Amino acid sequence: MAEGHGHLRSAVVLVLLIPLLMPFASAQGGIASVSLDCGDDPVMNVNPAEYQDVDLICTITNDGQFLAEEIKIVEEWDGNPTVAMVLSEDTFTLDTGEEEDFTVTFIGNSKIEASFESEFVLEASVTSWGGIPIEGAFFAGNSTHTGDFTIAKYGLVTLDLPDTSSRNMVTSEEVSVTFQVENDGNAEDKIEIQVSNSNELEMLGFIFTAGTYFSERVQADGISSQFELIIRAPSDAAEEIRSAITIVATSDNDDSESDSVTFDLIVAAEDESSALGGLSLENTDDLAMYGAIGGGVLFVIFLLVIISRISKRNSSRNVAVEEEPAEKAIEIDDEFDLDFDFEENDDFESDDLDAMFDDL
Repeated sequence: MAEGHGHLRSAVVLVLLIPLLMPFASAQGGIASVSLDCGDDPVMNVNPAEYQDVDLICTITNDGQFLAEEIKIVEEWDGNPTVAMVLSEDTFTLDTGEEEDFTVTFIGNSKIEASFESEFVLEASVTSWGGIPIEGAFFAGNSTHTGDFTIAKYGLVTLDLPDTSSRNMVTSEEVSVTFQVENDGNAEDKIEIQVSNSNELEMLGFIFTAGTYFSERVQADGISSQFELIIRAPSDAAEEIRSAITIVATSDNDDSESDSVTFDLIVAAEDESSALGGLSLENTDDLAMYGAIGGGVLFVIFLLVIISRISKRNSSRNVAVEEEPAEKAIEIDDEFDLDFDFEENDDFESDDLDAMFDDL
């Protein structure tokens, strides 16, 4: 009861003093005055690999000239449930000229879309002056801070190329490589794809008939259309050509963000037997067999020509002999005996064979 009488007496005294303090208070900024100052507007990084809560530091100051003040902080925030705003404390008791910091923490989740934005308001009001409640009184000072909370863009791409096995090719052959890119960031992104070592491959003779650079704008959590990379092998290869190809996808929202895929291009050595009418040098047994057959046929033809010419010469010399018995037909046995006995045949002159070769 005594405490209630004490507050009543203080209030009466305060009321009596107000008319006397008004001119001075007006000149100095107010009887019960408070100021609220906060830092830059908060921006939250929601990249899954970098996410953390965002803190905003604010300072509350008793700008009054006479007595201590009790100050209360009230928040206005519509970010829930996506993002919550939490004050480290919301009531203060400060002497004249005294100040104190407090923290406003914004708590969210990773992968929030960058389109999310919300305004927030912090209001500091003097609720008590010199221990006397004055909340709502015309001379109770207050201060307001209004800010904007935003989500930072981040880029995150995934290059989706199902088949990363080596591509085996022959000279001048074309292969097609298809792929897509996923935008795992939180905003629309211009995704760029290119063959990072295209110059090196072109020096080896590879040709990219559809180009080596692709790009497309893709919505957050979206996937690009299907791209096709066409690779033509070198037109000649004295020996096997083997080289890696690297395809890289990058984010326009984040220069440091990329994803890549690497696989081998293998071109077989060119078949050196192609100039031989299609016969393969690898099948040496077939070549040897065909060579033996061809040689045998030529040898038989050569022998038949010799025998034919010898027979014609002998028959022409024996035409004048009337009673010469009929010439016995030449018999060629199965073994094809080529043993000619020139000494027993008196009619065969030694130079007949040379003359025959001259006629060939």
